[in-house]
Amino acid sequence: MRYAIAVLVIAMGCSGGREPVPEQVPATYELVQASAGHTVHVGKVACAACHGDRGFAPPPPELCTKCHAGVMTPLHPGLQAPACQDCHGFGSDKAITPPHCMRCHDQPQASVHAVGAHRDQPCATCHAAHRTPSLQPKPCLECHADQQTKHAGTRGCLDCHHMHESDRAADTRCATCHATKPAAITLGHPKCTGCHVPHKFAKAEVTPCATCHRDQPVLAAAGHARCIGCHQPHADTPRACTSCHQLSIQHPATSPGVTCIGCHPIHSTSLRGAKAVACVTCHVKKSHATAVCLDCHVAHAGKPTNVVAMCARCHVEKVKLASGTGHAECTRCHASAAHAPATPTPACATCHAANATTSARTPHAICTSCHTNAAHEPKRVLACATCHAAEATSAPKGHAVCASCHRPHAPSQAPPACASCHADKHHGHELACLNCHRPHGPGGVASPPACTTCHATAKLPGLHRVAQHTPCAACHGAHDKPKSDRAACLRCHQDRVKHEPTAATCVGCHPFGAGRAP
Repeated sequence: MRYAIAVLVIAMGCSGGREPVPEQVPATYELVQASAGHTVHVGKVACAACHGDRGFAPPPPELCTKCHAGVMTPLHPGLQAPACQDCHGFGSDKAITPPHCMRCHDQPQASVHAVGAHRDQPCATCHAAHRTPSLQPKPCLECHADQQTKHAGTRGCLDCHHMHESDRAADTRCATCHATKPAAITLGHPKCTGCHVPHKFAKAEVTPCATCHRDQPVLAAAGHARCIGCHQPHADTPRACTSCHQLSIQHPATSPGVTCIGCHPIHSTSLRGAKAVACVTCHVKKSHATAVCLDCHVAHAGKPTNVVAMCARCHVEKVKLASGTGHAECTRCHASAAHAPATPTPACATCHAANATTSARTPHAICTSCHTNAAHEPKRVLACATCHAAEATSAPKGHAVCASCHRPHAPSQAPPACASCHADKHHGHELACLNCHRPHGPGGVASPPACTTCHATAKLPGLHRVAQHTPCAACHGAHDKPKSDRAACLRCHQDRVKHEPTAATCVGCHPFGAGRAP
């Protein structure tokens, strides 16, 4: 009865000038009477129901189950459950109330920190304190119906989001499942959700590349219309150009690591419609008339090797003339033809030393005086008559080809002896050929002189003085010995056919010389 009176007095707030509190009630009750636990129980439950009949000692924690057996469930599966009094305070600490979860869960040593996107929400919004297990939250979609996603089939929100983490922590968790596609994180895409908008993960919903990469000019845009044609979404580097462009790249041969974009920068703003940077970007411009680099160089090949064919693209006639001659290879004379065609060509004597030596100090010392197109048509020379008209027009029959007697590169050298060609004309006359013949004008005899020029009839012996024997050629050939046989005489003296028919020659009795003929 005394406990009931005490409760009633306390519940009515008696203090001060009011009736004194019975001495059986501890004075400290004034400190705890406004606690959450007492406020709920005082007036509804007798004090002795919790404290017993032997004073006001704190009741044991398990006492609550006498009345609340249906709501007492483990709050922390796997951990020691807190006592009811840890949340439902009966002491002087007025902060110990059921909704005030953060009193414990905001401490560093707590097992879970209530932080992140739900920091401003009451814990009870997601957690029911006495549910089994108590930490299983309500379905996220009860509040986030607009964020429903069908990511990877049947995955739920908590596969990506943890309850008490920072707002965007799920951005770093994609690799947990997508371990094969982490490379994109290193290429200016620091998080997956930069392209994959949260909760919209279908391929059709990926953020277009142009959203971030605006004003990116593309080389040959018609063939590179889609970014992912070259940039695979999760690849560390772009696809090699040769995966589409099957080309044998040999340029530059000295830098095997150079890729196509060295000449073809795919996103350059400086190309202005061109497909490659100008060659002079790397190579100092060297002039070859009006030619451009690609007139001689094939774009992806190494240095040109078939030089003659290359030169023939522009110099058709010159290559045709030189074909089949010692000058057919252009670079034999034009060593710097590729980039410095105006460089002087070497002198003819560089290769034709023997001819240059024999021609020195003669009218033929300058090669081009005869070889007017020596560079590309060396075998074609001027006719000798171009300079030697008098000699050419006065040359006797059979001597029209000057080179038959004269060496073109040694014109001052004596021609070969006439006998080298006219061996049959050298018998019977002891004089040199030039006494009677000249090879050509303007000097020398124009035609062979008469025999009497040297052989005066009056001074000749024997029958030479007979008038009828005056035509020397009747008996003598110009290049033969005199004919002394019987037949020769009978050509004129036919009336003497039967005269001494046994005589082999006539000169035995009719001498023409100073004595008898042999």
